[in-house]
Amino acid sequence: MKRVLVTGAGGIGGVNFVRALRASKEKFFIIGTDFNPFYLQFPDVDVRINSPRHSDPNFIKLLTKLIDENKIDFLHPQPSSEAQVVSKEREMIDANIFLPKEEVIARDKLATQLILEKIGLPVAKTKTVQSTEMIDTAFESFKKDKLWVRSKSGAGGNLSLSCNNSEEAKLWINLWVKKGKAKFNDFMIQEYLPGRNLAWDSIWYEGKMVASFTRERLEYPFKHISPSGITGTPTVSRIIIDESINKLGENAVKAIDPIPHGNYAVDLKDDSSGKPCITEIDAGKFHSTTPLWGYISTKILQKEPMKNLPYLYLLLGIGEIDPPFLGHDIYPEGLYLLRHIDCGDWLWRENGYKAQIL
Repeated sequence: MKRVLVTGAGGIGGVNFVRALRASKEKFFIIGTDFNPFYLQFPDVDVRINSPRHSDPNFIKLLTKLIDENKIDFLHPQPSSEAQVVSKEREMIDANIFLPKEEVIARDKLATQLILEKIGLPVAKTKTVQSTEMIDTAFESFKKDKLWVRSKSGAGGNLSLSCNNSEEAKLWINLWVKKGKAKFNDFMIQEYLPGRNLAWDSIWYEGKMVASFTRERLEYPFKHISPSGITGTPTVSRIIIDESINKLGENAVKAIDPIPHGNYAVDLKDDSSGKPCITEIDAGKFHSTTPLWGYISTKILQKEPMKNLPYLYLLLGIGEIDPPFLGHDIYPEGLYLLRHIDCGDWLWRENGYKAQIL
């Protein structure tokens, strides 16, 4: 029986990661950690450990202790913040991990944009701000009615808002600066991209792409009470097949990491002309519903086990199998994933097909 430690196990992505492993034919002994003692009750783990936050020096000490005492074979840190710490301290980890280098995981959105723009990949036009006056300059230079203000780091649309003029942007940025939650140079201002909201998820092994799939995000939970309309994880999404997105995704990952190794999630949005632009790359991270698609693949679609990406990721990380190189578009086009709080999770097609997942 493989022995696995999952950090951030109480978050949506962590719960779905454990769920995907449990869906496979193998039996696992799984320890889950989370700093939130309430969310820690959600995942189907054998042992629950309330951990300190990733920024606490005792976080790594706890992981090494758990790995040693429980003879852990594989460590999966689900949140990017925890993956970054684990990758940085990998010499202290006496268990298999499957992560990119720490500097790749830690790269912020602005640095990523600059790397991509330099080699000619399509990105949103971006300006940084150091003061209130620079906000006016940014709006004047774009000559657009609406711009997107966002943080250089963080998930779930962190500190993001579409602003119709520089006054709105000033109020938004100054609010978070005055609250002590951010500094001026934590923000960047980008052109507003009104088109499709896309996610390209992939697994790589020593520089070669193993598998990928693409989703279009259509709805977010409680978007009507979020200033940006984005709340991190979608309630409605669908599988799409678009070769141009596959090409962009591959090129983007290779641009930030010459030898990709592990999980890489690429976010894209279409501009006003319908051209997809890369908005960010999360290295070392599963999007929150990526493991859920692994569970769906095993439980509902009855595909081969390797299309359960968390299970494949674990086997590759342990070194139990050679990479199968499944290629792009591993899930069928046109499948919708419908999910909401207290409503269950469903698969749906526009032809009337409907199946409950959870």
